[in-house]
Amino acid sequence: MQSVRLLKRHPDNTNLHLHYESKYNGLPVMQEHAPLIREYLQILQRITERSLADHREVFAVRFDLQFPEVEFTPWHWMTNEVISRFVESLEERIQNARKKAAVDNKKAHKTTVRWMWVKEYGDDSSRANPHYHCLLLLNRDAFNALGKFDLERDNLYSRLVSAWASALGVEDWQAMGMVHIPTNACYSITTEGYSGYFYRMSYLCKARSKVYGNGQHACGYSRD
Repeated sequence: MQSVRLLKRHPDNTNLHLHYESKYNGLPVMQEHAPLIREYLQILQRITERSLADHREVFAVRFDLQFPEVEFTPWHWMTNEVISRFVESLEERIQNARKKAAVDNKKAHKTTVRWMWVKEYGDDSSRANPHYHCLLLLNRDAFNALGKFDLERDNLYSRLVSAWASALGVEDWQAMGMVHIPTNACYSITTEGYSGYFYRMSYLCKARSKVYGNGQHACGYSRD
């Protein structure tokens, strides 16, 4: 029986290497979604370790950003300008919240804001139905929950929605259904181990549904 030869590089972007094994650097990954992209797994591990170097415990959130159906699509929705606006707005809202907390409590904890996103399309990898899968990493001493899914609340969830609304240029209530929180989206991790978290987040690193060659990055992440 002839063995199947697995591709080593992504056929649409040969700078990216494909990963088929059940572990990456000793950490479990979603082999059922293989091939994964090795460079994205490296990014995931790097931002995780940098966050853990800054904080004794890290609060991680997985969420998805979707686009509303409109008759005419604004130009910046068609590029990664929209996710750049989202990240900038979210970071500002998070840091403003910590500054406000420090006014009431001088011992209030600060936080770094690290993130990763991937842009995907429909399951057939067509250019229809773009969406973003995202990961946010914060100091758990500063944030330890998303909070209720209520825009009237001043919590992390409402900040995610407000930041996405700001990026899209719509009202907050219009963006509420466009921020999807999947099941088991939140993790608290330490340097003692984060295998369950890494396995879950490795979903972002799958090769399927990503598009290359259109002048837009399929992955972005915090650089510090």
